[in-house]
Amino acid sequence: MSRLSRPALLTAAVSLTAGLVVAPGAAYAADTATQLSAAQMAAALKSVATTSTAAAAPGWRATTGLSGQLSGSGLFVADPAGGVGFERFISGGLMAAEYAVAGKGRYEYLGDPTARSAVKMMGRPAVKFVFTADKALNFDAYVKDAATSPATVLTDDTDHAGTKTVHDDAPADYRFKADSTTVTIHVNPAGVLTSARATDDGVAVTLAYAYGPQHVTVPAATATIGAAALDQGITYLDMPTIVKQVARQGAADARKAAHGHKVKVASLRKVVRRDVAAANKSLRLTMVKTKNTTNGVRVYATNPWTHKTTAYTLKASGTKVVTTKNS
Repeated sequence: MSRLSRPALLTAAVSLTAGLVVAPGAAYAADTATQLSAAQMAAALKSVATTSTAAAAPGWRATTGLSGQLSGSGLFVADPAGGVGFERFISGGLMAAEYAVAGKGRYEYLGDPTARSAVKMMGRPAVKFVFTADKALNFDAYVKDAATSPATVLTDDTDHAGTKTVHDDAPADYRFKADSTTVTIHVNPAGVLTSARATDDGVAVTLAYAYGPQHVTVPAATATIGAAALDQGITYLDMPTIVKQVARQGAADARKAAHGHKVKVASLRKVVRRDVAAANKSLRLTMVKTKNTTNGVRVYATNPWTHKTTAYTLKASGTKVVTTKNS
């Protein structure tokens, strides 16, 4: 099963926030607006990034909203003390989520119908996450890589001319336009990023930040399955099709090896065993097996959870190989 290092749905959504950085606040009586060059904007936001990164040191969370032609909601939580990061995005009834644990690995939500069918077949319907070990996972690098991290929002593609508006009670809004995207960043009196908004072609992405210690609890063992075990379960879902394909391939290869002459039983068995071995190697699982029969060979596999067997018997018959499905 192919898995991305980060859920695809979540990545697609937060990519809209790359370089993003809330709707301008209500008008104040003593607002002061200043024009900033691209270099000045980048420098100002870099300073905000430094202050925000310091505020985020104990922990932080970002709530994402997607509205307009697309809709959805997201959440990113950073728990430095526990070395755990959490991401979630929901859109159109679909959810992508993962927990990342420093020095251990990732727990990815089973949003794929095939994966859910596999755990149900395996007698573990309560499983909601698949764990992939990654001892090299670094918490700081993981958080830095998040499109919603304060540092990313404030420094990624922010060198554009725009305005800085300071309100009479000290908070400030930074606004600029990057190509067709209008970006607004709201900073509190302490110079810390509190919210952001980007709009482009009928779609708006908003971010709201909270700083302070966070506590993220990873999924329980009863709700988790290892990546290797899940891959095995998914493979067994396809067992009937795989056995059928291997049997047919073995029959075809045995006829080909005979070069139009009579198919010898010994040759048939040898060719079929070779094809079965190749199939199991490709599957990275010894699932398909063989057993000699009268004038031929049996190709079969048994599902260890359902205990159902799929089998085909191949018999040499002159220049042909007769393939029969066993009931």
